[in-house]
Amino acid sequence: MKILQTIIILFITISSFAQSNYDDRKISNKTKKAVKKIEKVNELMSSAVYSSGMRPKQWDNFETLKETATESELIELTNHPNGVVRSYSFWALSYNKNVDLFKIVKNHLNDDELISTQFGCIGGQEKVGDFYIQVLTPQYVDLDSKKLNGQQFRELDSLLVYSNNNLNAKYGAIQRIESSESNYGKIKELYLEKNDQSALVKLAKYNKVEDIELILNNREKDNSEEGGYFHTYKAISNFPNSEFFPFLKSQLQKTLDNTHYSNEWTQLYRAIASYKNEGAKNQLLIPFTQVEHKNIRKYHLNMIFSALNEFQSHSYDELLWKLWEEENKISPKVFEYLSSLNSSKAFELTKKSMQNPNELDIANFSFDNFEETKSLNEQMLDLIINKDRDFGLKLIRENIKKSNVHNLPLYATKASEIKDKSFVKPLIEILETEWNAHIYLSATKALISYDNQGINKQILNARTKNENLRKEWGGKAFDKLLAENGIE
Repeated sequence: MKILQTIIILFITISSFAQSNYDDRKISNKTKKAVKKIEKVNELMSSAVYSSGMRPKQWDNFETLKETATESELIELTNHPNGVVRSYSFWALSYNKNVDLFKIVKNHLNDDELISTQFGCIGGQEKVGDFYIQVLTPQYVDLDSKKLNGQQFRELDSLLVYSNNNLNAKYGAIQRIESSESNYGKIKELYLEKNDQSALVKLAKYNKVEDIELILNNREKDNSEEGGYFHTYKAISNFPNSEFFPFLKSQLQKTLDNTHYSNEWTQLYRAIASYKNEGAKNQLLIPFTQVEHKNIRKYHLNMIFSALNEFQSHSYDELLWKLWEEENKISPKVFEYLSSLNSSKAFELTKKSMQNPNELDIANFSFDNFEETKSLNEQMLDLIINKDRDFGLKLIRENIKKSNVHNLPLYATKASEIKDKSFVKPLIEILETEWNAHIYLSATKALISYDNQGINKQILNARTKNENLRKEWGGKAFDKLLAENGIE
C-alpha cells in the first residue's frame, strides 16, 4: 500500500513540474531587474569566493532579490527558465518557515539542468534539483535555511528511487532506502535496465546468491583512468562471499607494479578487509613487502589502514600492531582498541611514538571527529606522564626543541600546566632563535604562565636578540601578549 501511495504521489509531482509553467506577468518590474542581474552573471555563488574570500557582486544581486521579491514572486521564480535564478529563488524561500519547501522540491525531481557554482574556493557544476535538496539538508549550504525532517527525507528517498530522474541525490537515496523485499525488485531493475552502479552496491546488501554473477561480471564502461571496478569492490564489501575472493586476489596482484596508484584501490582493500579472516589478512600483508616504491607503498598502506579501521576484527590485530610499530600509523579508534588488548605493549609504543611526534601519522576517518587528532596526542602524553613522570618531563623538554608548528602547542600547553623549571630553557631558546610566529607565540604564552619576574626579563631580553619577535603580525601579537600581562 505504501509503495502504491508513493507511486501515485510520484506521478502527481512529476506531471506538475515544468519550467514552461513560469508566468512572467506575475513578477514586478523591480524584481525583474534583480533577476536580470543574476541571469547576466549566471553563476551560483556564496558570500565569499576564491582563495581571497572576496564577496562577489552576484551575492549582492542575491541580497537584492531577497529584499525585493515577495513570497509569491519567489515561488513563481522557482520555475524561471534560468537555472541560477531558480536556485537563488529557492534559497531565498528557504528562510521563510511558512512556505511548503518540500512540495517545491518534489516538483523539481526532474530539474537536472546543470549550473555553474562557486562556493568558497570550490567551483564546479550542480544540477538544480540537487541544489534544492542540499539547501534543505541539515549542515549543508546554509544553516539558517529551513530543513526537512526525518519523515520528509524518507519520503524524498522513496521518490528519488522510484522516479525516473537523473539527480545525483538518487545515489544516496538508493543507499539509504530500506533493504526490504518490497524494494529489492526496484533496486535490481535500476541496475539491470539503467546500469545504476549505486543500485548494484545496494543489491549486494541483500546477500542473495543469485546476484553473485551480476556482481562478478560488473565493470564500469566510462572509467578509463581506473579499472572500472570501483562499485564492484563496494558491492563485495557488502557481501563478502567466498565466490568473490579469487577475483580480489587476482586484482590485488595487478596493483603491485610500482608504476602508479589508483583511488579505486581504496575500495579493493575495503572489499578484502570485509572478509575478516586469515585469508584476508594474508592478502593485506602482501603490499608491505611487494610494493617497493616508497611513495606508492605509502598509498597502499594508507588504504589498508583505512579499511582496517572500518572492518575491525581480531584477525587483523597483527596488522594493526605492525602498522603502528613499523609505519607510525595510528588512529583514536585503533589506539583505544590496541590498548585494551595489551596495555603494556601499547604503552611502550606510545613512548616510542611520542619521542618523534612529527613522524606520527594520526589518521581520522570522520569529519565530526577531526579534533580527535589533537586529543589523541594529548591522551598519549598524559598516559606517559601518569605512568612514568620523569620520562614524560624529559619528553616535553625534547619535543619543545624539535616539534613542528602542529605539535608544539601541545607541549607548550603541558609546560604551562606542569610549570617544571626544566622547561624554561628550551622555551627561551625558541624565543631567541625561532622565525615562525605560531611557534614563538606558543612558547611565549607558556613562559608567561610561570608568572615569574626572572623569566619575564628573559622574555624581554629575547626580543632584543631575535628581530623576528619585532616584525610583522607576529611581532604585534608578541607585544600585545607582553602588554596584556604587564611585562615591560
